[in-house]
Order: sequence, then C-alpha cells, then structure tokens
Amino acid sequence: IAAAAGCIMTSMNDMTAPSVSLEGKNLWLLQVFPVSSWQVLMAKVKMHLILTLIPAGIMVISLEVVLQPSLVFAVLIPWAVASYILFMALFGLSMNLKMPNVTWTNEIVPIKQSMCVMITLFGSWALVMAMAGIYWITRKYLEPFTFLLLATAILLGGALILLRWIKKKGTKVFETL
Repeated sequence: IAAAAGCIMTSMNDMTAPSVSLEGKNLWLLQVFPVSSWQVLMAKVKMHLILTLIPAGIMVISLEVVLQPSLVFAVLIPWAVASYILFMALFGLSMNLKMPNVTWTNEIVPIKQSMCVMITLFGSWALVMAMAGIYWITRKYLEPFTFLLLATAILLGGALILLRWIKKKGTKVFETL
C-alpha cells in the first residue's frame, strides 16, 4: 500500500508528457543546437527525474518513518517508486513524441488539453490500480515482497523498452517535427 500510495502521488507530476509540444514554433532551435536529438530528449527525462525523485524521496522517507517497515520493504519500496517514476517519465515522453502538438497559440493547450497528457495521467493511475488489483487477486499465492519485486522488475523492463524505442525511433520522430 505504501508503494502504491507513493506511485499515485508521484503520478501527478507528468512533465515529460507535454515537454516536446511546449517547444512549439521554437522547436527548430533545439534541432539546430550542436547536440544530438537523443541528448535533448534525455535532458527532458532527466529534468522530470530530478524534479520528481527528490520530493518522492522525502515522501518515501516520511512513509517509512511512520510505517517502520522491515528492512526488506524499507529498501524495496523506494526502488519500486523510483522504477515507477522512471517508467512514467519515459512513457510520457514517448506519448508526446507520438502525439505532439506544436501549433498551439496558448501554452495551456499542450499542458492541459493534449491527448498525450490525458493518456499519461490517467494511464499512470490505471497502471497503479491494475497493479493493486493484480496484487489483490494473487495475494493468496504471492508474498507481498515477491509481488513488489516482480512489479519493480516489470516497471524497469518496461522502462528499458521505452528507452530503446526513444533512442531508435523517438529521436527520428523528434528530428522530423
């Protein structure tokens, strides 16, 4: 429950989902800088991670002080939340690369009214709810530690798949915007 609460709280920060669209008509500036598209896209992911992992770390420490979990869970809960944050950062960026909106006239449009932000935000909630539902169904067969370890591994695997897509195809998409 603590890991799910941490994931739900951090899902409210979806900076990568509108990050490409926010460049708008000035997108060409990023494309002519003497850096690769990969570096530009990873800068967006790194900013998301910095601005989400630090508050999440404070939140997880607070959760662990209050709940006082066993050592195994005290180590695994931060890993699970960090894996979720990484996955959602890459998922948001990949959604924005697939559905960019660079023709907006007001900055609110790519932030509040874009399909990729909606998919990322509601998808992040659905992911946590699905994982909680799967745990509820399998709780008689899997120990909480095993389930949390598997969920963390699945999130990291998904993050690796998204990272590979962004490196191979996402950079090409970004270059052609």
